[in-house]
Amino acid sequence: MSGGRPIPDCGLDGGSQAAGAFRTPLEVRLACRENRLSGFASDALGGYLCVNTVMMHRDHAGAFREFCEANPVPCPLLGMLPAGETAHPDFAAALDIRTDLRSYDVIVAGEHRGSVSEVKELFTKETVTFLVGSSVSLDGYLTAKGMGPAWGPCIYLTGMDVKPVGPYRGPIAVTMRAYPGALGARVAETSARFPWCHGAPLGKNDPAALGIVDEEKPYLPFKGGGRPEAGHDRYYWACGITPSLVARAAKLPLMIVHTPGNALITDIPTASLEGQVLPKVG
Repeated sequence: MSGGRPIPDCGLDGGSQAAGAFRTPLEVRLACRENRLSGFASDALGGYLCVNTVMMHRDHAGAFREFCEANPVPCPLLGMLPAGETAHPDFAAALDIRTDLRSYDVIVAGEHRGSVSEVKELFTKETVTFLVGSSVSLDGYLTAKGMGPAWGPCIYLTGMDVKPVGPYRGPIAVTMRAYPGALGARVAETSARFPWCHGAPLGKNDPAALGIVDEEKPYLPFKGGGRPEAGHDRYYWACGITPSLVARAAKLPLMIVHTPGNALITDIPTASLEGQVLPKVG
């Protein structure tokens, strides 16, 4: 499709640049902009806030903002770029929101029309961008503290619905990670202090209680494959793809969202967000 460059494979090749090669979030964003990042931005440099993105025409933005505010756990709204704006210095220096994610999904009337690595031709002076918290922000932070998952993440759709606002309604998505012994309880307690990143898990070891029909069929599987080990506890956090799924179901004429896993890395250290309540946006 027109409107952006193709996305490089996640495997290392040619001029692509991998995790471990970056010193700052800006370097990661520039690698996205230049189409040379070979994996997820959150994997390239851990310990920084990553945000999911939803872009839409300004005519639909007011109700979507109200929707996020009514659903702060699955849809923690952290910031907005007004119509036509491409930068947000409070989150990221020298940001160009049209190029600085590794992959964008283009949704037309609810249908996925392709994934591209930049959206300059699709972004207009009428485009509003929402920045929504992501639990991947905690992954690098927790791993550095010896609290990384033994398995996961993978994503499921639940039978729990968001609080509807206008045309925005649908199921809550969750991210599952598995931990051995008491480690999971420590992770759950820690995550509760980070509402910018969805806060505490919504459930533990009981997918049926969340309305997950078949745990063998995740919406997005764990890229490492396999299954959690017997005896490991499975925790389910609200997932930041929920707002993009809900907006997609509203069948807007045009939406641009992050491709799942391809959140925007910001300059904000995750550690600085501990105990911080959600900001007032607008």
